[in-house]
Amino acid sequence: MEPYGRRVSPEARTLLLTGTLLAAGFCGCGEQGRPPAAEPEDSSGELTRIGRYAIRDGVLYRLEGQSLEALAALPGAGTAPDTLEGCGAPIAGLGRSRFCRLTLSPDPLWAAWQTAGPGACVGLVGPRQPPVSLLGRWSAALPDSLLWAPAGHYLAIWLAHPGGWRSLLVFDAENGERLGMPWEPDCAYTEHCDVVRAAWLGGTLLNVEIRLGPAELSVPFEVNVGSAASVEPREES
Repeated sequence: MEPYGRRVSPEARTLLLTGTLLAAGFCGCGEQGRPPAAEPEDSSGELTRIGRYAIRDGVLYRLEGQSLEALAALPGAGTAPDTLEGCGAPIAGLGRSRFCRLTLSPDPLWAAWQTAGPGACVGLVGPRQPPVSLLGRWSAALPDSLLWAPAGHYLAIWLAHPGGWRSLLVFDAENGERLGMPWEPDCAYTEHCDVVRAAWLGGTLLNVEIRLGPAELSVPFEVNVGSAASVEPREES
């Protein structure tokens, strides 16, 4: 059986770089950069719909016919079955957290959501019960892009860190599990391992380039995430 992920040889690297690679800016839920059209962002007070889901300020909804069913609300934002207490309470002078991004999976039963405000959360909404789940919360990094695999089922979260470096976490979205990636052992030996490029090339195939230091050459990896094993959740960073 072939390994699920491998470093790409220097000879193949040029061919990989000619593929469609996505480099995201530090967008911060619409505060900077221009997110893709598939990631509508909430303007305060306005309802943003995508598929059968919608967000408005601090409330996440599911559309049932012509009506809206509140599924989750951030602390202080309203009433819903799930209050997502870990995603930031109101802080004087900073206002409340809010939902700021909703990204539909290629399988339209699922969507990924992101919050802005004190403590940034990323989670999922879909057909399982309860419908809303949390993938992670970060206080020292900002979820910068939510990238669904073309086959659905898998979600990559690109995190921007204060020092200007970025990391990438990959999840089995339907099971809510983080997957171990082959570049992570290399990154464990340096404080600021920078994921400089990432792109889904089709199905469950992911191409990633990392740089282990400012003066280092980038190292490309090719990963079939469908064969990756789950790992224990780690502390927020």
